[in-house]
Amino acid sequence: MGRSPSKLNTMLRHKSPKILILESQLIIAADLSLQFSKLGYDVIGINTCAEDALRTIAENSPDIVVMNIKFEGNAAGLKMARIISETYQTPVIFISANADKEIFELAISIQAYAFIAKPFEKKDLQRGIETTLNRMAAEGQWTRLRKAV
Repeated sequence: MGRSPSKLNTMLRHKSPKILILESQLIIAADLSLQFSKLGYDVIGINTCAEDALRTIAENSPDIVVMNIKFEGNAAGLKMARIISETYQTPVIFISANADKEIFELAISIQAYAFIAKPFEKKDLQRGIETTLNRMAAEGQWTRLRKAV
């Protein structure tokens, strides 16, 4: 069973999750960063290519990666998400302008923690992060991450 919202809120007051944004369109990446910052989350970077993203993940250990499902193309984005999930055990939240059934099923196959459709609003981003943090807490991952800091 997952943690109650009050326990999650208490954890969040102590340490904000570190978020890495992977988005090739800089205007969208900047908007995501601004919105996450306004919500009180710690954006540790924006990457527009896979090589830089993997380096950032290895060096900074983000708690959550928010990425365009088509980051550097369909197959490359899905491959990247698998690497992030399997190698770094970092939860992935997908964002996409294309929210059709096929894209959504791809997100499910990668076991994304959340899916946010573009255009997004601040509340959509907040719900995606909260859903992810609740799942992480239920899996014991959020507690483990916080103790390592």
